[in-house]
Amino acid sequence: MSPLSQSPLAINTAAGFGVFQLTLGLTGILRPYVMLNVWEVDTSVIAAKEKNLIEALIQLYGLRNVALGLMIVAVRSFADSRTLGSVVMCDLIVAFGDGFLQKRLTGGGEWKHWSFLPAGAGLGMLLLGYFD
Repeated sequence: MSPLSQSPLAINTAAGFGVFQLTLGLTGILRPYVMLNVWEVDTSVIAAKEKNLIEALIQLYGLRNVALGLMIVAVRSFADSRTLGSVVMCDLIVAFGDGFLQKRLTGGGEWKHWSFLPAGAGLGMLLLGYFD
């Protein structure tokens, strides 16, 4: 029987995390105001001269998520489960930081990001071999 860290279910679940992040990134690039609504930002109070800056920053956020999502999918395709586990664990830093940023910006919504931390940590530990 193969170790749990090499389970196709665990490896493909990590790829699912990557595809989810890739989808968020593409939404940020192509539809930045949709992402602002997801982040619960009141877009009606944004001044016209600030819209270009805010749109560019959300698109930058989208590019970051596309890169991270593609990295997870690539590591799933070309590397071993321990490397994939390390990438998933590092990706938790992004979810943790995004939660703090949303709380600071909107006064709430941090659990939209932090709810992924337990699942991501468990999956990362599984792929790293902690449960073999």
